[in-house]
Amino acid sequence: MKINRTLALLETGMGATKLLPSVQSVVLTLSQRTRAPGARHFWREHLRRVQYANPELPIIVNFPREPCKPVLEITFDNANPVSFNLDLLSSSDICKRLLEKAAQPSS
Repeated sequence: MKINRTLALLETGMGATKLLPSVQSVVLTLSQRTRAPGARHFWREHLRRVQYANPELPIIVNFPREPCKPVLEITFDNANPVSFNLDLLSSSDICKRLLEKAAQPSS
């Protein structure tokens, strides 16, 4: 029963979306010593759904020891990477920005 509930949570909700095939990687950098509640919640909740919906996509989470601002970087095939400063953003706003730039258009 618990497995079914976990799968249902991964398959639905914000972030449970296929990303464009041109997306090469997603990198989240989040300092161990900085408070960033929106970025941490995004990492725990939404990024898991993105990973489940895109199992072949490399998703990397970096936790440097030195303080730094939280950043999300999306790398595409033939373009410069797109980076977002996540400081002061809520987890849902972070997920919306990721999906605006990298999600496949809905049919």
